[in-house]
Amino acid sequence: MEPVPLEVFEDRANRARQVMEELGVDGMQLTGRENYHYLSGDVRNVARMLLPVEADPILIVFYTEVEFASERSWVKDVRGWSTPAELMKTFLGAMKDLGLKDKVVGFDVHTVPAFLLHKFETLNPKIQLVENEEVTMRLRYFKDDYELERMRSAARVAEKGIAAALDAIEPGVTETHVAARAEGAMREAGAERFGASTFVDSGPNSICLHGAASTRRMQEGEVVIVDVHPVVNQYSCDMARTAVCGKPSPEQARALETYVEGQRRTLESIRPGMKVADLTRNFVEIVSELPYGESWVPAASHGVGLEFEEWPHPSHYPQHLQLELKPRMTLTLGHSILPVAELGEGFRVEDVILITAEGAEYLTDFPRLPW
Repeated sequence: MEPVPLEVFEDRANRARQVMEELGVDGMQLTGRENYHYLSGDVRNVARMLLPVEADPILIVFYTEVEFASERSWVKDVRGWSTPAELMKTFLGAMKDLGLKDKVVGFDVHTVPAFLLHKFETLNPKIQLVENEEVTMRLRYFKDDYELERMRSAARVAEKGIAAALDAIEPGVTETHVAARAEGAMREAGAERFGASTFVDSGPNSICLHGAASTRRMQEGEVVIVDVHPVVNQYSCDMARTAVCGKPSPEQARALETYVEGQRRTLESIRPGMKVADLTRNFVEIVSELPYGESWVPAASHGVGLEFEEWPHPSHYPQHLQLELKPRMTLTLGHSILPVAELGEGFRVEDVILITAEGAEYLTDFPRLPW
């Protein structure tokens, strides 16, 4: 895979500065792995990038990593630290050098632990804090060719994970066993990490809205939902399939076919200029005409890219329902669950889609029905 030239990241940072100026943001502290990589080009844990509107940016990394970060980023000012006390001194010194101690500054509220946000606010009581995604997602919504190449690669890895999981489903095996098979296959195929743990939900667990993987043993005839989230070359995939442990009943087949048909017809309805809210409305209208479809939980989509769940994320930010779909946006389709009370089981089929000039297309392309 062709490496991304460092000037691409510098261009992103310059475009981010234009957004910052428009929104009245004086600088951003980028601590979250995704925003840090997107604007610096570097890949590193426990690193910080300070990006002011006008001055040159600063990277802060562990002292043994200064050379690595300098080689992998376009940023020239890379500062190291060796102890927690020195980290705080280096960070506060950089904030002072950039004149950000009493300004409007962005923070990765969405992706970093709350204690870091609390510490940041405590150390900088005069700062007016804003969410970095208000700036960075203006750019990250739209994937360039380098990003799409990486997302397609992540999709292929996700498909290998799903295939391995479905092959491992049989009576008596645990959900964790199936998850291990999926994650092992994805690691071998190139997954660097997982945006979230693999969900394997069997029988009564399949009706839960949010998945997991327990030591429960599957039984003949039960529904099994598998949901995988590999990260490949920093980019994510979010893909789910539903299978049956053994031969499906006519009712199970009908419910899963309803989900697949609803997803397919919703995809065909997508046009640039539609709003995110239209995806859910269309999905609801379509599945409501189909068997069991009236039970589908309205939540059709969320963004996916560097994160397996990123903006637009209307479940967390209702205002995102009014965002327009435009070419080069990447989202999931089929995010929610179809719980069927009569069966005591749930169904989910989730794929990553790309908005195109004409409509939308699948990035993930694994069979949606196991028969």
